[in-house]
Amino acid sequence: MTMSTDPISDFERGYNYAKRQFGRLVDSISNAELRELAIVLAKTTGDNAELARGIAAYFVELAEEDR
Repeated sequence: MTMSTDPISDFERGYNYAKRQFGRLVDSISNAELRELAIVLAKTTGDNAELARGIAAYFVELAEEDR
């Protein structure tokens, strides 16, 4: 398997970051709180908007899981 030299998007970078950093913290936050955070992050504008949307996508995914 070869490593891709294609740069990953900010969205993917945000999603992967959230998955690494927040995956283990989900037991301490409710699904409603995750959805709220996702909404706020999805409204982010400016240079970090795509990064924030990637994090939001992961939070939505977590909120939809049966935990």
